[in-house]
Amino acid sequence: EREAGVPASVGVAPNMSAAKVASDADKPDGLVVVPPGSVAEFLAPLPTADVHGVGPVTEGTLAELGIETAGDLAAADRDRLAAELGERGPELSRRAAGDDDREVTPTGLPKSLSRESALPTTADEPTKREAVSALAADVARRARERGCLYRTIGIKAVEPPFDVNTRARSLPGPVDDPDLVEEVALDLLGEFDETRVRKLGVRVSKLDFAETDQATLGGFEPGDGPGDGSDGAADRPRGSVGRTAGTDGDGGKLTDWVDGEPTADGDATGNEAERRTGDGQASLGDWS
Repeated sequence: EREAGVPASVGVAPNMSAAKVASDADKPDGLVVVPPGSVAEFLAPLPTADVHGVGPVTEGTLAELGIETAGDLAAADRDRLAAELGERGPELSRRAAGDDDREVTPTGLPKSLSRESALPTTADEPTKREAVSALAADVARRARERGCLYRTIGIKAVEPPFDVNTRARSLPGPVDDPDLVEEVALDLLGEFDETRVRKLGVRVSKLDFAETDQATLGGFEPGDGPGDGSDGAADRPRGSVGRTAGTDGDGGKLTDWVDGEPTADGDATGNEAERRTGDGQASLGDWS
């Protein structure tokens, strides 16, 4: 919440379903810890609707059986539950008793890293360049912290009221190069020199988390058109990022998101993407 402005509640418990219930117990920004050996006691007084996997229909069926709380569900006859609910019945009873051996499945590595910043609507070129430079530095820093290289650098420019434009450029190979991120982002921004914008964003994508050699193809020349260019990428050694971007030029918070899937390079306009990030909160949607 301190960095992204997004409150989060956290539940810690010996198993997945109990942790989910614990995370809902003190919203919007609480922390609930259920020690080992006390899961059943923690769950027992809660309504059956709080048991992970019990929806409105199942809750109604359980109520007809006289089962109102998680404790009731844990103590219920599992053969009877199986007759009424199928194999899910005994499973829900086990969860209510604190017995859940399911493993958490990781969602995998991100496909891209982005950061955007809202700003007062402006066509002022220095203001826009300053914002993009800060965003580029922050995205490059986050990529380095995660140990990833990237093959594509892009920007997002939102014109009022909600017209979203994106531009991207592909590199010959994967790099970790903060200066190049800024250079390419500012070059792509040049297409919007006289455009009034209300939000700007920078993204690196086609991420590579493997121990891949960086591209060392000198002769990067800015100035190509939008889209999926094939410029040479001047590789620079890894090192510290020259700036930190905790806020935008007006002191406002930067928002960031990790996309679940890569989006097409090049142009895209429309309202849907802006609606996905219009609340200023972290978004899991595609940047399109």
